[in-house]
Amino acid sequence: MKNNSINRIIKTVAILFILTATACENGLEPEIYDKLSKDNFPQTADDAKALVNGVYLDFRRGPWNRYNAANESRLVMGLMTTDEFSCYWDGYWGAPFNFTWQPDGWPFSTMYWDFVPSITRATAAIGQLSSVTSLDASLKNRYIAEIKAARGYWMYDIYNLYGPVPFITKIEDALNLKDYQQVARPSNAEMVSLIEKDLKEASEVLPVKYGSSDFGRLTKGAALMGLVKLYLHEKDWEKVKTTAETIINLNVYNLQSQYKSIWALDNEQNSEIIFAIPCNASINGVTNNFRAHVLYSDWASPNGLPVTAWNGYKVPWPFYDTFDNDDKRRDLLERNYIGSQGQKLDARATSPLGAAPVKYPEDPSGTGQDQGTDYVIYRYADVLLSLSEALNELNGPNQQSIDLINIVRARAFSPAKPVSLSSFGSKESLREYILKERGWELYFEGNRREDLIRHGKFIEYANDPTKMVNRNPQKLARDKHKLYPIPSKAIFENPLMKQNDGY
Repeated sequence: MKNNSINRIIKTVAILFILTATACENGLEPEIYDKLSKDNFPQTADDAKALVNGVYLDFRRGPWNRYNAANESRLVMGLMTTDEFSCYWDGYWGAPFNFTWQPDGWPFSTMYWDFVPSITRATAAIGQLSSVTSLDASLKNRYIAEIKAARGYWMYDIYNLYGPVPFITKIEDALNLKDYQQVARPSNAEMVSLIEKDLKEASEVLPVKYGSSDFGRLTKGAALMGLVKLYLHEKDWEKVKTTAETIINLNVYNLQSQYKSIWALDNEQNSEIIFAIPCNASINGVTNNFRAHVLYSDWASPNGLPVTAWNGYKVPWPFYDTFDNDDKRRDLLERNYIGSQGQKLDARATSPLGAAPVKYPEDPSGTGQDQGTDYVIYRYADVLLSLSEALNELNGPNQQSIDLINIVRARAFSPAKPVSLSSFGSKESLREYILKERGWELYFEGNRREDLIRHGKFIEYANDPTKMVNRNPQKLARDKHKLYPIPSKAIFENPLMKQNDGY
């Protein structure tokens, strides 16, 4: 039966916003409705649960934005201007792909305004939970750990996209916004320390797994996965190694035998998923609208189901062509399909920008736009490839790195096509290959931009017309574009805030 535990967040989230404000970036005054106040909420165990569930809603806030497939989502912002992403919609033909970015230009400011206030609300929620005396101490600690893990995720996402910015992480500040004093941007090291602290503290408290009805809550593995991402960003290879090994040693995650089954509706909550957003096809729940964003406009359902097809995001053909012809992972980049008139079509002829990345299957209960397949954020294959990369950076080409790559590749080929240690004569050659393998395994999951930046390839690829389908003809990508610009309003509201270099 479809899990509805996290979907019930929607019914309780209003309580959270009664009592928490959106910080300096969207006005300092909290909104108070009816007779609830910080003096009488939260008081009970049910109040505390509602408060925590409200924090979870900030991963999505309904079917749009943030952790899904919308224009301003973490997915798109993590793929923008890479060799893995193109789009037919008009907005993408201008500033984003031409690298003529402005602080308030679309779509660069939305993620900032989505997550910075959410961090403040999470901090306030920790403070409010601390005052609940009727709550079992161990449950209270778990709830606080869940909020810290969520806050760590959001801080990392902002840091990854915009660089270090001041967050409200002190409880007294979050609960007394009228008295909050603006501060300057922290250093990278200070930002990393803040994110690391939240995720490490959370990982020490959170359970390894929950029962099925609580799927979608943050676990120990999810908090550790956040740390893996942070350490990859910082190229702290020893910590990547240690943390990835800790996740492996939890003995709760395994690769699925079939690549496409990771996202299958009848295989939700599978052991490869480290963190996912539970979805429901009902418009009253949190829905998955990924398919509508990627399907060709003349796509017809092979099962006669309703279809919404906006013909937006595509994976460029040059990236598609990097796959081995026998690689089953490429099968989810739909090239051949049935058109609305029943005709067989080859997208090479109908879609010059690329193939449709259709990892999420049709939901028989869906409405076309609104699908119920859980939205996967992090999965175990990323852990194995991250460990392989860290071991290469620490030791150069080594058999364990190769073994980890081959574990991931095993399900992609029949018969198997393992790679061999003898094929890599240097750290650099294996590093380059790992980047390719990450692309083939993790395409269109929001990792490409940070992977290319970490490997020193982002600017090179962005200025390569053969990779970008001529989307940046003037080759305007520069080092400054490794970070998105800070919105002007954030700088106007905080005179101590400095814009990212070059904007």
